[in-house]
Amino acid sequence: MNRTIAAIVGAVLAFAFVLGPENLIRYENWETILFIFGMMAIIETMSLSGFFRWLGLHSARWVKLDPLKLFILFPFVAGFLSAFVDSITVMLFMSALTIEVAAHIGINPLPLIISEICAANIGGSSTMVGDPPNVILGTYFQLSFMDFVKNTGVIAWIGFIINTAFFTWFFRREIDPARKRLMKNPKRLQKEVDALNPGAAIEDTRLFAAGLISLIFVIVALVTHQMTHLSVATVAVTGAVLAFLMGGKKMGEVVQKIDYATIVFFAGLFIIVGAMEHVGLLTVVANTVRQLSGGNFFIAITIILWVSAFGSSVVDNVPFAATMAPILKHMSGLHGFTLGPLVWSAALGTDIGGNGTPIGASANVVAISTYERLTKKKVGWGYYCRVSYPAMMIVVLACNLLLYLFYIL
Repeated sequence: MNRTIAAIVGAVLAFAFVLGPENLIRYENWETILFIFGMMAIIETMSLSGFFRWLGLHSARWVKLDPLKLFILFPFVAGFLSAFVDSITVMLFMSALTIEVAAHIGINPLPLIISEICAANIGGSSTMVGDPPNVILGTYFQLSFMDFVKNTGVIAWIGFIINTAFFTWFFRREIDPARKRLMKNPKRLQKEVDALNPGAAIEDTRLFAAGLISLIFVIVALVTHQMTHLSVATVAVTGAVLAFLMGGKKMGEVVQKIDYATIVFFAGLFIIVGAMEHVGLLTVVANTVRQLSGGNFFIAITIILWVSAFGSSVVDNVPFAATMAPILKHMSGLHGFTLGPLVWSAALGTDIGGNGTPIGASANVVAISTYERLTKKKVGWGYYCRVSYPAMMIVVLACNLLLYLFYIL
């Protein structure tokens, strides 16, 4: 069943049999919904203008199509952009761009795409706006953009370095021969570099400017939250209004491209989770984690990190994070655990754990689907998991050690 339809059915059942009219509005998370709508409008503006492809082609030219440098730079671009832009959008254009660039130098694009997927999900965990689970956790607990940067940001980028090192080592038998082959014919390589034309990627300069200005406004407003005290929903909606006012006639097309189905999915999901909280189910889960940890804080955050990671590798990490938020609240309020490390553990686990399988995160699904559509080749679960699951496990283990060093030791 389509996840939006499933959320609608679940929300209707929750409303009819558990919540009733008096509790329906109480459990809806309007802050998250409005924030997601505003960011979607800005991102669609930038995407329609050709900004992302322009940036990717510039990156490919900068490293002169060197396969090793591409395995470092392209994942970095995916990870960095995903810290501010929805990773689904990032991987939609990165996967198509990678296939185009790989064709120029004659390499298999799939290993690089998988590396980018993992980097995008790790980069998304570094800020509050990077991945939907962070948006949910951040708005639920009224955390700021800088709260995430100072905590998950540091851990995530250390994880990114480990992830990149793993993939460049794992695919060394594909990278090294390709580099040697290209170096033998530098004139042909330079010809392929010259064939990349970033300027041609910009489809609408007005949209390009409108999207970039709106995104810069949102980032600055989020970073200066402690001075302005603007809510994330206000910031995102204001950014979207700026884009609508500056974008011109094509903004009608942008409005049509906004993913309203996902917004409805979020709205239904919050009602379902609200019903679970209303009947006390999430308190039971919080008490169970407390019992398993024996009251030890490090064991508690370790359980949250690994359960979130393994759970998100097989279940969509958005509903997982929405369910975890009230559980963390109960663990902090009832059992006296410090809230911050609980949130950082859940955020890192749900975001990075999604790397494990092709369906672990929406970015994975989009990237693999794009690869299969453009190359007419299928990606098997066995191949994907053989590559990505060890990388995910290593990065999550590193996060576990860093959480211990930062918050326990």
